[in-house]
Amino acid sequence: MRFLIDTNVFISSEPIRPEQVEESTRVCLELARLSSGEHRLMVHPKAAEEIARDRDATRRQLRDLVLDRYPQLEQPPGIQSELAALSAAQPGSNDWYDDLLLACVLSDAVHGLITQDDGIHRKAKRLGVADRVHTVEDAVAMLRQLEAKPPAYIPSVSFLPLHSLHLQDQFFDSLRADYEGFDDWFRNAARTARYAFVVKGSEGNIAGLAIIKPDDDELRLGGRVMKICTFKVAEQQKGNRYGELLLKSLFRHASATQDRLWITVFPRHRELIDLLESFGFTPHDKRHDEQRLVKHLVPPPGAADQMEALEYHVAFGPPALKITEDQTFIVPIRPAYHWTLFPDMPGDQMSLLPPRPHGNALRKAYLSRANLRTVKPGATLLFYRSRDMMAVTAVGVVEQVLISKDADAILHFVGTRTVYSATEVRDMTMGGEVLALLFRHDRFVEPPIGRNELVNVGVICNAPQAMMSARPEGIPWLRKHLGA
Repeated sequence: MRFLIDTNVFISSEPIRPEQVEESTRVCLELARLSSGEHRLMVHPKAAEEIARDRDATRRQLRDLVLDRYPQLEQPPGIQSELAALSAAQPGSNDWYDDLLLACVLSDAVHGLITQDDGIHRKAKRLGVADRVHTVEDAVAMLRQLEAKPPAYIPSVSFLPLHSLHLQDQFFDSLRADYEGFDDWFRNAARTARYAFVVKGSEGNIAGLAIIKPDDDELRLGGRVMKICTFKVAEQQKGNRYGELLLKSLFRHASATQDRLWITVFPRHRELIDLLESFGFTPHDKRHDEQRLVKHLVPPPGAADQMEALEYHVAFGPPALKITEDQTFIVPIRPAYHWTLFPDMPGDQMSLLPPRPHGNALRKAYLSRANLRTVKPGATLLFYRSRDMMAVTAVGVVEQVLISKDADAILHFVGTRTVYSATEVRDMTMGGEVLALLFRHDRFVEPPIGRNELVNVGVICNAPQAMMSARPEGIPWLRKHLGA
């Protein structure tokens, strides 16, 4: 990928004298290291003119030498009408140079722009490209994830008619072995306009599949009932959390239209049964050689009063929340980490970063240096995307909590759920204890709840800088707004 860097970035990464070493120098040097391979840092040809305005001749000469280290962007675009209407900067001014940098992003001359200039970030938000204008810290976070070699393609779930799938795909071989006459059943289902959630592999083959049949109350459960006829993940895709990715799509689809889900599974498929039970499917009965499991999506009256918050969420969600005054927390999260933790947020522009397993999953992890020691299982987490959106975008429910300064213990605890690399976890523990949270993704908030609204309804007093408790005054509003 190609990134344009502002002069404030490369100047910080190349201090000329000891007294010029800035607080951001270390992270700027890390940016340079991470981009030394397949990713390129580039400068705008007009950067030389900005440096030329420096009245210190010695410093100007040295910075010219530093500038020569970076390749220039060839034939950069000019300032388009959209940008010109927003900013009537005089040619040759600092604002004019800032606009030239943003023009490169708007014209897709580069993947992104890296700058520490708050004015550029504010302008990028108004132009709708805030997700491609990064601080050095966010850029480093993205490149570190890339350094960890995530999958080479971005998995997604499609809702497709069965007739669009090819029975010749080897994905169906094990289903034929399990079910005599599977091909005939599949063809008959396709003729009745049956649909499936499908995860495609990197070569277009099927990596995961969930075939559904609405209005099937064979178990006489009552209400609106949907059967999951087939649920399977390709063997070679284990570890990518595609099972949770399929469940995520099923729950989103069913939560608005169904009261219950049910599925039949052979007892030998213990891994699948464990997955389903961990998301609230319970044994119903046995038919022939198969176990039939049911998931209730609508809680009976009074269920929230009789159950613990986590138990309630697992049984009836996602989405299902039991919000309490002392266990509701605001969790600020930077855009780069938000993209990797929640890559499928509705309306969000696709990230440059292919999601790793935690991005596919419903069960995730979050690490914090916050000095909070009161978080318990069942707590509600309101993820506040800082810097660009400044809004609560997602909700989670805490499963487990670990407070430790032992990096190995934390890594073992979070497994593949976290957005952080092993090195980052070790760096965090160098400063003392880390709060590690395993949580379940309950829902995206549509539309996101902005900072001003959060303040007006009493949830917060001002923009959160670290993980913090929600104010008790705002809890009734949250319960009503989130249907909890």
